[in-house]
Amino acid sequence: MKTFAIIVTLLATATCNLIFSAKDELPPFRHPTVDPIGSPDDLPDDPNLQIIHGDEVKPHSIPYQIYLIGRSSFQAWSCGGSIISPKTVLTAAHCVDGATSIEITLGAHNLKQASPGQITVNAASWKRHEKYNPNTIDNDIAVVILPNEIPVSPTINYSKLPSKTDVHKDFVDDSARVSGWGVTTSGGGTVSDVLRQVNSTIISNLACNNVYGIVKNEEICLSGDEGKTACNGDSGGPLVIGDIQVGIVSYGVRGCLSGYPSVYCRTTKFLDWIEDNSDWRGD
Repeated sequence: MKTFAIIVTLLATATCNLIFSAKDELPPFRHPTVDPIGSPDDLPDDPNLQIIHGDEVKPHSIPYQIYLIGRSSFQAWSCGGSIISPKTVLTAAHCVDGATSIEITLGAHNLKQASPGQITVNAASWKRHEKYNPNTIDNDIAVVILPNEIPVSPTINYSKLPSKTDVHKDFVDDSARVSGWGVTTSGGGTVSDVLRQVNSTIISNLACNNVYGIVKNEEICLSGDEGKTACNGDSGGPLVIGDIQVGIVSYGVRGCLSGYPSVYCRTTKFLDWIEDNSDWRGD
C-alpha cells in the first residue's frame, strides 16, 4: 500500500496588519506539500513556495494575477489567485480554509510599492468546494466574491478559462506558465517582492502519479525538469497555456525541491461548479 504525508504549513507566524511598505514583512505563504513515493527521510521540512528559476515578468503583463491575504483570529497568510470576472477571484480551497477575512489586491507588481491603478478590497464572501478534503487535497478550488465589480483597466483584466468543449483535453506536452510572488531558490530563500513566472511542460497524470501516488483526474501536473518548477508559485495562482487558465496551484513536494512536478487543480473539471457559484459564465 502506498503511504504519503501531507503538510499544510505557514512558514512563520504573522501579524494581521499589512501595508505595502519596504519596512513590513509580508504574511507567510500557505501551501500543502507531499512526500514523493519512496522519498528519503532527509527531505527538507521547509515547504517554501518557490517560482524556481523563474523570471520577473514585465509589470502588468499578467493583469489577472491577484495577491490574497487570509486572516483568522490568530494568524495571517498569503496566496495567489486570478480574477476571472468582474466580481470573482479564483483560488485554491486551502487558501481560504479557516479564514475569517480575506483581502484581495489587484493590479500589483511589486508588493512593497503600490502601482498606479492598484486596488485592494476586502472580500464580500468566499466559498470553497463542498468536497474539498484538506487531508487528501481533493477538490482544491474556491471562489472569492468581491463587494463591487472590478472594471478592466490597463493593469487589471480577467483570466480566460477553458471552453466546456475542452473538458476532455489533457494538455500533455503543452508549454505552460505559472506565476507568483514565491521565493526563487529550491529549499528556501527570500520571498520575491515582484511578480515572477516560470515556463515548463505539462506531463501526464500517470507520470505525475508515479512520483506522488495520489494524483487524481481532477488535477494537472507541470514538469520539474531542468530545475524549473512552481512548487510554490503562489498557492492558488494561475497555470496558463497561451492565454487560457488550465490550473490552480495546489501542492508540491515537501521542501519544494526543484526537479519534482508541481500539482494543480484542473479547471476543466470544475467549470460548472465555478459557474454555479459566481458571476462567471462559460461558453
